[in-house]
Amino acid sequence: MAVRGALSPNDALWLNMDTPENLMVIESVLWFDHPLDPDAVVRVLGERLVDRYPIFTWRPESSDTMLGLDHWVDDELFAMARHVHVHDLGGAGGRVELQEFLEEQMAIALPRDRPLWQAHIVQGIGFGALVMRFHHAIADGTALARVLIELTTDEPDEPPRTTGPMAGGGEGWALPVGPPVRSERTPLQRDARALTDRIGHSVVRLATLPLAAGVALTSRAAGVLRTLGAERVAGLAGRVADTALGTADAVDKLVVGTPPDVLFFGVPGRVKRADWAPALDLQEVKRVARAHGATVNDVMLAAVSGALRRYQLGRGEVPQDVVTMIPVNLRPPDQPLPPHLGNKFALVAVELPLAEPTPRARLAAAKERMDVVKAGPEPLLTFGLSHAIGAMGAISGLASRLLIEFFSNKAIGVTTNVPGPLGSRYFAGEELVGLLGWVPGAARQAIGVSIISYNGQIRVGFKTDAHVVPDTANLVAAYLEEMADLMAEIPE
Repeated sequence: MAVRGALSPNDALWLNMDTPENLMVIESVLWFDHPLDPDAVVRVLGERLVDRYPIFTWRPESSDTMLGLDHWVDDELFAMARHVHVHDLGGAGGRVELQEFLEEQMAIALPRDRPLWQAHIVQGIGFGALVMRFHHAIADGTALARVLIELTTDEPDEPPRTTGPMAGGGEGWALPVGPPVRSERTPLQRDARALTDRIGHSVVRLATLPLAAGVALTSRAAGVLRTLGAERVAGLAGRVADTALGTADAVDKLVVGTPPDVLFFGVPGRVKRADWAPALDLQEVKRVARAHGATVNDVMLAAVSGALRRYQLGRGEVPQDVVTMIPVNLRPPDQPLPPHLGNKFALVAVELPLAEPTPRARLAAAKERMDVVKAGPEPLLTFGLSHAIGAMGAISGLASRLLIEFFSNKAIGVTTNVPGPLGSRYFAGEELVGLLGWVPGAARQAIGVSIISYNGQIRVGFKTDAHVVPDTANLVAAYLEEMADLMAEIPE
C-alpha cells in the first residue's frame, strides 16, 4: 500500500469536519434530455476523472508513524464499480423523484474505506442525470467545478441516443413555481394571486433548469482566537492572530459576536432539503448589473438577500442582516489543476443586506459590501486561519473543533458563484442541459446557496436544513419575486 503523502492542513481540516448533522460533501448534478448510457459514463469518468487526477484512487488514512497526521494512500481495492451506481427512478420518475433522491444522498456519509467520491447515474422518464458527490477534503468547489467541466466536450464524442426529447421540448427541467413538493413542507401564507402574477411573468420570460459546484465551512476572525484561552488554542493559532490584528477593519468583521436571533439560526438535524429555481437569462441579469454599475455577482447576492428578507417577512420576522461566507479562489485560473487537486481558497464574511427596504437599496448595499471585501486583506487572513486550524487538528482535535464551531456559527451558511461555459457542452454523447451544485455547511449553518452560469443562463440552488428551514420551495419563490422586481425597474 503506497503512501502518497500527508494531507495539507486545509485538506485535513475538511476531512475531519464531518458531523452527522453536516457532512462535508459537495453534491452536484448534471442533467440531460435523454437517459445516459452507463458504459459511456464509466468510460468518460475513467478517462477524464480518474486518469487525470489520481487522487480519485486514493483514500485517507491515519498513521501513528506520521505524528498522527492523516495521509493519502493508494486504494488497492479501487474499482469503478465501487464508486459508480445506477438508479432507476421508476414510476413517474420525474423532477420530484430526483429531488428526493438528492435529499436522501445528502444524509449519507461517504465510506472512508475507499476514495471519497461517488457517481450516481439516475434514469428518469425521458431524462438522465449524473449526481456527483465529492468530499471537500479532495478539493474546493471551484476546482471541482473545473473538474466537472473537463468531463465534457464542445462536440459530441460519440453518437447520441436516438430516443426523443422529454415532454416539454428542449427546456427539459424547466419548472413551474408551485407548492412544496413534500406534503410536510409548510408553505408560507402569501397572497396567491400576487405571487402568481409576479413570478409567472418572470418565469415565462426567462426560465428552465439548474445544477454543479460548491464549497463550505465558515470562519471569520483571528484576534478572537485568544478568547478561547491559550491552553485550548496552540501557539501557531496565536501567531496567526497577532498577524491579523494589524488589519482592524477585517478583524472587526471577523469577530462579530452572537448571531442575530432570526429563524436562519437553529440546531440542525440530519435531514436536508435541496431545491432550485428556474434558470434566468444571463443577459437579462447583466442588463440589471450594467444599469446599477454593478457586477452579476452583486445582482445575485442582492437577489438572495431579497429572497431571505421576503422569507423572513412571510414567517412574521423583522428582517435583519445576516452573514454568509463567500469562497474566494486563490488558485491561478489560467494554470492546470495539480493531479492531487486540494483546497486552495479562502472564505470571506459578507453581510447580506436584508434590512434594506427596496430591491434597489439591497443591490446598492450588496455592491458596496463586496467592493470592500475585494479591496481588503480578508481572503488571505481567513486562508491563513483555516491553514492554522487544520495544522492544529493533529495536535488538538478539541481545539480545532471549538474554533471551527465558533467561526461557523456566525454565518447562516455559504454562498458560491461559479461562472460556467458560455456555450453548450456534451457528456457521454449527450448534450448537457443544466448543472448546479449544493454546498455543505458547518456547525449550525442552515442555508447554502449555489449560483452557476452555463450556456447563457444562470441558476440558483438552495440547500437548507429541514429542521431550521423546511420549506425551500418558498425560498425559491421569494428569490424569483426579488429577481422579477429587479428586472422590472430597468427599462427595456
